[in-house]
Amino acid sequence: MESTRTALDESRLERLIEVGRSLVTERDPDAVIQNALRAARDLTGARYAALGVLDKSRSGLERFLTDGMDAATVESIGDTPRGRGILRMLIEDPQPLLIEDVGQHPGSAGFPPNHPPMRSFLGVPVKIHGEPWGNLYLTEKKEGRFDQTDEQSAVILAEWIAIAVNNARSAAAERVQLSFEAAEQERRKWARELHDETLQNLAGLRVLLSAARRHADSGPSIEVIDTSIERVDETIEEMRRLIADLRPAALDQLGVGPAISALVERVQSERDVTIDLRMDFVVRGSSGTGRLVPQLEDTIYRVVQESLNNAVRHGEADRAIVEIFEENGEVNVKVADDGSGFDPDAPRTGFGLTGMSERIALAGGELELSSSPSGSTVRARVPTRRLGQTA
Repeated sequence: MESTRTALDESRLERLIEVGRSLVTERDPDAVIQNALRAARDLTGARYAALGVLDKSRSGLERFLTDGMDAATVESIGDTPRGRGILRMLIEDPQPLLIEDVGQHPGSAGFPPNHPPMRSFLGVPVKIHGEPWGNLYLTEKKEGRFDQTDEQSAVILAEWIAIAVNNARSAAAERVQLSFEAAEQERRKWARELHDETLQNLAGLRVLLSAARRHADSGPSIEVIDTSIERVDETIEEMRRLIADLRPAALDQLGVGPAISALVERVQSERDVTIDLRMDFVVRGSSGTGRLVPQLEDTIYRVVQESLNNAVRHGEADRAIVEIFEENGEVNVKVADDGSGFDPDAPRTGFGLTGMSERIALAGGELELSSSPSGSTVRARVPTRRLGQTA
């Protein structure tokens, strides 16, 4: 960065440093982008600024955020750019791009109706850890045209954006991870308390009722006691199901494999559904423990639990297949069913699919959802990490 700064005057360098400090302390990724766009316009004299975030394949734009246009203009333009024309050039070749007149450039795809005039153009890539993440666009310089100083300023600003966005994403991921850990801790606490106190008290009550029945006279009192014992038994079973849903003891004591086996047996016993379970991953690793790290065990278990819940309770599936296997340093999870399905692209208002997606992302993995009226499939892939294993 030192070689680019030599051409910048002191006031602009001071402004860039000031902007950088403000960006890296921001913890909201969207706020980082909007603050950076305003600063970019201020530094270069551009009327309009935008930042396009690349999609996962890095072949198009997933998001497009702007600054300088009023809401009415943005709405009248319609759909946001997806990466055609000049924008495509920067995606395919992530290098700074200066154009004097966009409309006259052979790579231009033109502008949609109601789009404000834009001639001068300056685009620079935003790279996080050396990989393209997005592009910063500046258009319609108020006076003259964009020059090398503007380009150098935009390059430095793009580097600040990359650092700030990465910091903000890491902070957000840490907060989500802490929330999951707190939730699991709370589940563990309630499961233990319900088991050690409520369930034991119910078991004691049943013993007293059984003793009372043995000594009761025949007649209405026997019927009342029998009905009470029946209700207590039902409550005990319901309490056991609740405890297992909250946090099965097997997950902490034995590991994710036995916990999922118990989950499948329980779901089959409670619902009219057939579940084929196929597991093939190392039980004992070279360290001797073989247990996956708690975060990964929690993630795998909750993905299977939520997938079966969606299949059986919501999709009314008659059959499901659960496959968990380890290959090439990754644990692969697949849950397929023949239920009525769901819309993977619909807004995720519930915690189930959203939580599943966030857990997989935090574990450094990938989640794939597919569904139709004839069934659904959930696929997850996460890097294997075991207790005692160095990163």
